[in-house]
Amino acid sequence: MVDLDRLAFRLELLHDYLTELRRLRSLDLADYLREAYAGRYLVQVATQACIDVAGHVVASEGWRAPRDFADGFTVLHEHGVLDEDLTGRLRALAGLRNRLVHVYDRIDDERVHQTLSQGLGDLEAFGVAITRFVTG
Repeated sequence: MVDLDRLAFRLELLHDYLTELRRLRSLDLADYLREAYAGRYLVQVATQACIDVAGHVVASEGWRAPRDFADGFTVLHEHGVLDEDLTGRLRALAGLRNRLVHVYDRIDDERVHQTLSQGLGDLEAFGVAITRFVTG
């Protein structure tokens, strides 16, 4: 059974991260680059909050175990929680999170800033989809 308190806590964190990410998104590139480390961190933890929520819902429902972080979104799609387009974008965001955490190569902070202008709606849509699922 889904732990509603646990989900509410994670979704509240996501909301807080999104508030700060919106502020960073509104900055022009030069100003954003002065706060790029904050942007990197917030993208990472906002994405991780979604990954944690996905993992909790999947495990609580007894669905198949995800193969990796991105696959958790796929499992939610398989059970009708997320639509296909949002699932693909969230999977890509999990990939960005991995690059930020593991620093596979040089981080392109301009790209991260661009992702903020496009990706925050996906994080919000994830929160809405999860809330809709658990409230029936």
